[in-house]
Amino acid sequence: MNKGIKSRTPVRSRRPALDPDLSALMRLVGSCRYDDVERTARKILGQRPNQPLAMKALSFALIGLGRFEVAQPILEFAIARQPHDPELQNNLGIVLHSQLRWDEAERCFKRALEISPKDHEIWKNLGVACFKQHRWDEAIQHLLKAIEYHPSDNIVAIGHLADALANANRLDEALVCLKELQKNDPDNRLTLCQLVSVSLRVCEWEDLSERTDRLRSLAQGFAIAAGDPFGCLSFPGISGEEHRRIAENFAKMSLPGNILDRSPQVICPSVEIDSKRLKLGYLSADFRQHPVGYVVAELLERHDRSCFETFGYSIGLDDGSALRNRIELAFEHFVDVAPMSVYQTAKRIADDGVDILVDITGWTTNGRPETLALRCAPIQVNWLGYAGSLGHVRLADYLIGDAIATPLEHSVHFTETLALMPYCYMPADTTRSLAPPPDRAEAGLPESGFVFCSFNNSYKFNPIVWDLWCGILKQAVGSVLWLSSPSPTAQANLCRETIARGVAAERLIFAKRLESQGEHLARMQLADLALDPFPYNSHSTGVDTLWAGVPMVTLRGNSFAGRVGESLLHATGLSELVAASIDDYAAMALALYADRVRLAKLRGYLADGRMSSPLFNMRSFAMDMEAIYRQMWRNKLDGKKEPINLAPTVTTY
Repeated sequence: MNKGIKSRTPVRSRRPALDPDLSALMRLVGSCRYDDVERTARKILGQRPNQPLAMKALSFALIGLGRFEVAQPILEFAIARQPHDPELQNNLGIVLHSQLRWDEAERCFKRALEISPKDHEIWKNLGVACFKQHRWDEAIQHLLKAIEYHPSDNIVAIGHLADALANANRLDEALVCLKELQKNDPDNRLTLCQLVSVSLRVCEWEDLSERTDRLRSLAQGFAIAAGDPFGCLSFPGISGEEHRRIAENFAKMSLPGNILDRSPQVICPSVEIDSKRLKLGYLSADFRQHPVGYVVAELLERHDRSCFETFGYSIGLDDGSALRNRIELAFEHFVDVAPMSVYQTAKRIADDGVDILVDITGWTTNGRPETLALRCAPIQVNWLGYAGSLGHVRLADYLIGDAIATPLEHSVHFTETLALMPYCYMPADTTRSLAPPPDRAEAGLPESGFVFCSFNNSYKFNPIVWDLWCGILKQAVGSVLWLSSPSPTAQANLCRETIARGVAAERLIFAKRLESQGEHLARMQLADLALDPFPYNSHSTGVDTLWAGVPMVTLRGNSFAGRVGESLLHATGLSELVAASIDDYAAMALALYADRVRLAKLRGYLADGRMSSPLFNMRSFAMDMEAIYRQMWRNKLDGKKEPINLAPTVTTY
């Protein structure tokens, strides 16, 4: 969250009493009457140029009025004359922070702390600057200092600390902070939203429905800021239109108005599409061993270099893996921009002359939508990593989806214009071979019995899903539910929730973590049937499940994240496994449990059609994506932005 960094009211050092003009100015400062402060400070400076208190008060007023770019030269001028004033250094840091120059802001805060090493506000600002640069552990240490030096509870710093702990995956500690904050301020929407999000991640579902309903009420139907849009994708009961409102408000809260409100950048391409190779860039934090990295690699390799010059911009970790190396080689140009600032990244992309920039991280943990806010390409696209709207027209012109996950009638759910793939918008990596499955015992499974599976992150589980799945386990005698191994807290909570629903905890099997994705795909074949969670479906996990030849039952949802399961099944010709209701879902899963002949036919169908179904036809997928990019460029040449809807090339499969 971007709970604000604010400038401090200027204070004067111990000197003789102020004259009447400066005394009046300080009274205005104390009441935060920014317009009056600016007017009075400028009048004093007109008579007494360089008067230090008036100059400081003027910078304070300009920051309060959000006129950061005007405040910057005044602060730099003042600092040159008063280099040991920590307030000036802090306020310059705030101005730079407001312009997304977090690295420069960090240096200002550190200089301020050299002068005033126990200033809790400056420690908090430094922590937030590190947080914005995704250096979670450093942010935590600085925020703990802010709390240590505060004379009482530092509520703002604790809120930032909870965010940093959650992003650092220190969920138990984050939950302690959030519960304390919520107890002291039960009407704080941002705290409540983060509390729901972290509670889902550790599968602590007590009061989940009540908290979500209260959040909706406090946020007036999400008409006002409520919190992180990625976390909200997994909240039960949130509609697609509400997700758009959440994203809109989060974009306004997270990105400075002086950047979002700029006039749209006018770039008028004059080169016809057939006269050049389009420069196509992909921006991602996940060019590594990550669900996105696993599914996107083959598409990147298949781009037609006679028509597209491809650029990869990595804003995330280089894990040194074979997959990272493969992705680097898939691009004509690959740039590790992780060490760069947002401005440096945007400048590099603009200097490379990228025509179409595709962001595949969005508002997920390590995303950099701020780069998009600087408009570094004529066309900017939201695709793949984040199943929702970015929330502002400045960030992305198009969202690539498909007719099931993001139908045109759901256009109101997005600030982007929809560009629809003919089948599923999710890619796959069909170069992955499937080794023979291991023995059941080797995979930690019982030697006999039916195996349901769901290898999804724990935040996709919720009480409604667990009621349904435990009900299925009760009726499916001898069955088990095979899951990814979550955190120890989440695992203990899932076992407790299972027992509370009358099912033995031993019927949950937690798969041990494997370094090799090939080994994981091989063992997935041991599952009989996959159960898709909701409202946030299996995405890359669903691709892997179907590639491994395991049928999957899903529930049709009403938001992008909740319709991906249906899209995956439709693209493999298994729309019969899409349930219209929870009751239908249970009946379908139990019918397949009972009818092993039909289940075997479905598994055989998946195996036989592995390379021919639209979901796994990556040659056609790449051609369709390129057709969408070319149409985006034609629209730009024609000065328009309208939906793109590629028709399927076949009607049955």
